[in-house]
Amino acid sequence: MNGDSERILENTARDYDSRLGPSLFAPWAKHTISGAHLRPGDRILDVACGTGAVALAAEPRVAPDGHVTGLDPNPGMLAVARSKSASVDWQQGSVESLPFEDNQFDAVTCQFGLMLFPDPVGALVEMQRVLKPGRHLVTTVFDDIDNLPVYRILAETYGQVADPAIAELLRAPFSMGSRHVLNGLFAAATIPDTELLTRREDAHFASVEALVLADIRGWFPFAGIDLDETVTEKVIAAAGQALKDFTAANGGLRFPVSAHLVIATKRHANGRIRQQAI
Repeated sequence: MNGDSERILENTARDYDSRLGPSLFAPWAKHTISGAHLRPGDRILDVACGTGAVALAAEPRVAPDGHVTGLDPNPGMLAVARSKSASVDWQQGSVESLPFEDNQFDAVTCQFGLMLFPDPVGALVEMQRVLKPGRHLVTTVFDDIDNLPVYRILAETYGQVADPAIAELLRAPFSMGSRHVLNGLFAAATIPDTELLTRREDAHFASVEALVLADIRGWFPFAGIDLDETVTEKVIAAAGQALKDFTAANGGLRFPVSAHLVIATKRHANGRIRQQAI
């Protein structure tokens, strides 16, 4: 990767962190961490750590003698994460081949990453492999987009104004919102009897423009998509009309976002897992 590519990734990660982090992702860290049942002295692995929302929330839970590892394939995300904490062990790597021994961690978390992995079943197998028996694997995924009208309308707007491929990209994070899909993935990973817990948090953006730019500046470039200003302005205008019922008098948006948490307790060293809800 050349210097220009690295700068693009890091700049996009900074936009992701500032535009999407506090508005959408950070409020979920407390749910993910709660499901991990952390104790002082624990070793936790946060997979697809991004810019560090879950890993940073875990630090005080395992202090003073615990250890937090954050793993992500994106060097830009890790650069931003490292700027926030030098005590977390930030590592670049792939979830499909975790660079850790069996039964190494007291908790493994993955917040809003599973639905974007090329091989989600392989990822689940690897995450439970490195988990200690008797401890917890927590995965958090967004609900189905049909249950999230703001993002459904926004995806439709991209399809009409910009490009159907961008609409599909926006739908991708919600692709595992179906219980049937999740149950199938966990069954394929030999993680039986899946039980899901659905939580809700409010997402908040200062304006429709802020909502649109959060994805255009903080996510789409990771997929190689760079919308020009003309198309961006058309999307903002169309989204403003389409989302007017969700927009407050001051122009801001606050809307509920639901997500599923799956909490799995590893019962045996051979990797068999039974799931429980918090």
